[in-house]
Amino acid sequence: DQVVLRVKHPYRGEKKSKEMDESKMDVEDSKEGPDSTEDTKEIPLFVKRENNRLSDPLAISIAFNLARLHEAAGRTLAAIELHKAILKRNPAYVNSYLRLACISIDCGALNECAGWLKIAAKTSPGNPEVLTLIGNLHLSLNDWAPAQNIFDGLLGRKVPNVEAYALLSMGNIYFANLDIPGRYAKHLGYAGDFYKRILTKDHANAYAANGLGTVLAEKAELFKAKEVFNRVRETTGDTIADAHLNLAHIYLAQKKHPEALQMYQSYLKRAEDGTAPITSKSRLDDKVDVLHYIAFAYFDWARQTELFNNAKAAPADERYKKAMENLELAIIDNTSESKNSILTYNLCMTKLQAANCVLQKLTRNIRRTAQEVEEALNGLQQSLETVETILKSKNEGAKVLISTSTLNDFITHCKSNIESAKSHLEDERKREEEAKEIMELQRMAAQTKKEEQKLQEELRKQEEARKQEERDRRAREKMRKVADLRSGWEQEQAAKQEAATEKRAKKSKAPQGVEIVDDDAPIEEEAPAPNAASLFDDSDDSDAEDEKGNHEPAPKEAEEDDDGNKAAAAETTQQDLFGDSSDEDSDEELKPSSGIKRGGDGKDDDDQPPTKKSRVVDSLEDSD
Repeated sequence: DQVVLRVKHPYRGEKKSKEMDESKMDVEDSKEGPDSTEDTKEIPLFVKRENNRLSDPLAISIAFNLARLHEAAGRTLAAIELHKAILKRNPAYVNSYLRLACISIDCGALNECAGWLKIAAKTSPGNPEVLTLIGNLHLSLNDWAPAQNIFDGLLGRKVPNVEAYALLSMGNIYFANLDIPGRYAKHLGYAGDFYKRILTKDHANAYAANGLGTVLAEKAELFKAKEVFNRVRETTGDTIADAHLNLAHIYLAQKKHPEALQMYQSYLKRAEDGTAPITSKSRLDDKVDVLHYIAFAYFDWARQTELFNNAKAAPADERYKKAMENLELAIIDNTSESKNSILTYNLCMTKLQAANCVLQKLTRNIRRTAQEVEEALNGLQQSLETVETILKSKNEGAKVLISTSTLNDFITHCKSNIESAKSHLEDERKREEEAKEIMELQRMAAQTKKEEQKLQEELRKQEEARKQEERDRRAREKMRKVADLRSGWEQEQAAKQEAATEKRAKKSKAPQGVEIVDDDAPIEEEAPAPNAASLFDDSDDSDAEDEKGNHEPAPKEAEEDDDGNKAAAAETTQQDLFGDSSDEDSDEELKPSSGIKRGGDGKDDDDQPPTKKSRVVDSLEDSD
């Protein structure tokens, strides 16, 4: 049914420091409309109300199945409430008592389980299922004798549905008591016989096959036992979690530590999820046992790794740490006082072996630090104090499952290792200080070298920049000189062109009887004057030949000279700017190219033809 919870605010006005008004809460049925006020908050609630539905026997079966569904889904509280409701209406319903007992044993509440089983035994005396659960409770408490009596009684009654379970339980009882002195072989044979009796009647009984595999493993027939456990896993589809645990034991006995750890982890996961059946008092105790197995697997793996006694033994240190981690988890979850002393002693033993592994690293060429040695020393000191406390409590009469001689031997070895660890720690600290000094010197030397390299690099860059600047200056100077030479050549060419133009102009303006004589041409001896007739007749032809012979070659010769001078100057400039001449050549290299005369052949002025002179010859003068 749904109801409405109406809450009024308890504080109105100022709050007082010590006195507080009590809140007023009114619960009304949802059908009645609550008063709507500003200070009221309505919260819908669902409550359970008793009814008479469970009075019907069919309803009881449905309710029981519903409770079982709650159990399978992990809703334990809902299942408990429903079973209690069934027993309240029908106190003679034994199945609910049994289920409440099973839930209690799953949760580790053994006293509560025993209470429910007592009520069930009183309600239904001689019920095989009740007796079976009572026997399982005795097995969980390691009460072997009462459990054996109960299952022997069930075997005598020969109940078909219970006989196989009773045989299996009897085999488990004998197998669990193999450590009794003088009865090892007898009990091992009895256990095997009980498992074989089950398999004779039911070849597909995986639990009996699993038990027979444990017997084979105990007889050191590891290969056969491994085959049996693998067949159990295949046929059951990994539904029997004990097969994982037994396979892990086989792998561990074969020194296959990775495979063993994998199987242990698989079983641990099932134990935590609640999918694995309980093999101890509770699931928490099962978890503690598996953590103990895992720790021993890491411990044994580390001891096997240390047998290399060289650099290959380096992983042993990390495996000892894994073993210590799992032992610490087991101690945290443990609830048994007797088992707690064993777990604590094993943790101290692991710390002792781990410390020995650290101290022997130098002889095995394995690097270690002062921190590792210090941690090993601290572990030894803690272990010594712990074991001394255990020995003291044992001497005072406490129940400790470890012998006094074992504890005394541990204390003796631990004290000697503590003294050795102290000396190792001092040596390691000195070694680290020396290493730090060496590293500091190396760092300073490296820094000095780096600074020197940086300074040399800067000097090199400065020298390169200076040389580049000098090259750029010389190039600019040469370009300036080339520009000056080019401008001088252009001016000289312009002057020559202007002179040639003036000559042509004078020639065109000269009178007919005037001869223009080139000053550069050599002066020839005067030839005998021709007669007047011939002079006047041939004057035009003579003048034309003189003009053609004396004046026309001059411009052509000048042009050739100019072309030669330009080519020579261009070649000289190109060699100076882009040739193979070094930067240290003096600036006087360009002077020969600038001193080339207009003749083009590089001769002196004395070799040049004389200057041109003009003279007037009287054509009418006598030859005399």
